[in-house]
Amino acid sequence: MGDGMSVMSTNMYLVLSLSVLLGVAWLPEAGAQVPAQSACQNAAAPRTAIYFVNGVTTTRDEARLNGGKLELGFLSKLPTMAPAVQAMCHLFFLNINPTSGAVKDFLEAGQQRLGLTSTTFWQGLEGVGLATSGVIAQVLQRSVNNADQIDQETIQRHASAYREQIGSPSCRRVLIVPHSQGNLYSNAAYDEVYGQVQKPPMGALKIVGVATPADAVQGSGLYRTSSTDILISGIRLVLSGTLPANTSWGISPLLVSPAYSGGHSFIGYLTAEPSRTQILTDMESSLIALASVNPC
Repeated sequence: MGDGMSVMSTNMYLVLSLSVLLGVAWLPEAGAQVPAQSACQNAAAPRTAIYFVNGVTTTRDEARLNGGKLELGFLSKLPTMAPAVQAMCHLFFLNINPTSGAVKDFLEAGQQRLGLTSTTFWQGLEGVGLATSGVIAQVLQRSVNNADQIDQETIQRHASAYREQIGSPSCRRVLIVPHSQGNLYSNAAYDEVYGQVQKPPMGALKIVGVATPADAVQGSGLYRTSSTDILISGIRLVLSGTLPANTSWGISPLLVSPAYSGGHSFIGYLTAEPSRTQILTDMESSLIALASVNPC
């Protein structure tokens, strides 16, 4: 469920070249300037930590690229956002969901989603005709005896990072923007943060999900999943409780490019309209709500 399904996982140069051919704005144009955050020059300005959490099969370099795209898009729109959001200093971080290879990553996501065995989950996808894709076909052909593991260590590491940001002396509000399987980890980390005896203030941690295979966004968070996201649409056919699509890439050349994972790529979500604007607007709405919470 990550960008590693694409050519990008094995040949970054090829994908970047393809993005140029398609006219995709992966990087700012030469000479382009992103407005500085004036609030960050004020030591008394409230601080917000914004975390990107990657999906499955995404390498660390790809996750950094995705996180950079998120930061660039957000900062470009910041001057038009609500005054309460502009008054905050936004600090960007990456919470890695480590990849163990396509097979184990996808099986892990299926196990996390509803406690299904890997065989049941992927045979369900095969039944709706999605096994023709290269990665899923490989999954169905390989042994899965020892692959059904949920990475509790990653959940604990993510939750610990959020608690440290919210608690003293940092006293930062936290916004998580997860992609794909990262949504499952973010939901689990949210439960871990608020499952402790010493809970942070309610509302100090928010989630804005992207391409989510989950059936909810913890903390009444927002999300965007495209109707043209082939992978999530397939999961929804098998797991009917999966959150419905609420955006679309429309007719886009990105959909036919293997670099955009059948409409599932995070870069694609932040490039195509209206999903790009909607994700940034969801972030703004969440940050407005965070602004009203004192984390300490």
